[in-house]
Amino acid sequence: MQPPPTIHTREWRGWTLHECDVLGSTNDHARDLPPWHAIRAHVQTGARGRHGRQWASNQGGLWFSAVLPLEPPGQGWAAFPLAAGLAVVSTLRGLGLGEARLRWPNDVLVGPRKICGILMEKFTSDRVVVGLGLNVTNRPADADPALAAIATSLSEELPLSPSAGDIYPEILTALRTLHGCIAEEGFASLADDINSHWGGTRDVELQLPGETVRGRFLGIDSRGDLLVEVDGHPVSHSASHVQLMREV
Repeated sequence: MQPPPTIHTREWRGWTLHECDVLGSTNDHARDLPPWHAIRAHVQTGARGRHGRQWASNQGGLWFSAVLPLEPPGQGWAAFPLAAGLAVVSTLRGLGLGEARLRWPNDVLVGPRKICGILMEKFTSDRVVVGLGLNVTNRPADADPALAAIATSLSEELPLSPSAGDIYPEILTALRTLHGCIAEEGFASLADDINSHWGGTRDVELQLPGETVRGRFLGIDSRGDLLVEVDGHPVSHSASHVQLMREV
């Protein structure tokens, strides 16, 4: 049996930050942490995305999970992955990466290639774990050559990439700010801002239970549900019913 990881803890601007070298999954570790705690690993060996998909998490990327309270209730917390995506896109654009954009419901892309994935998991009724994986100076294709055509990193997109440690506090600050906006005004207060970060409209293909639907991506509604125009009519889909959205 392997010994438990050595975790270093410090306080920072209202957060309790935990950090270790190697961890299976930061989301799994964070399930037992209270709100306003975050756990970061330099390498993850068992990271996952939506529907259990694997996420390569080699050295040089930013891999962490933040625990946030679901208070007050009824504010649209189910759509918080979109707010987390907005926090990442805003941070990347601030670094000069103007092509950074959102892809519904939980990805950040640069052009057609993915640079960040977000996994939100609710283990208890009063708080949520937001897991975030951002490719910084790591090379995703080193872990899986098939990722070369569909994944990118900050070091590939910027002439001088910041380190994962430099970006970490920026995203934590943005997460706390956007959490405060939802707590005070509800998720609908962020919908217009989120809709301005899709990088334009495009044709998409949705895999739904028992059927495949093609349409024109329109953005989100005030609840964070996907809006797609099909045969001239807007149709909404919640994230829980969409197995996959593919841009075509």
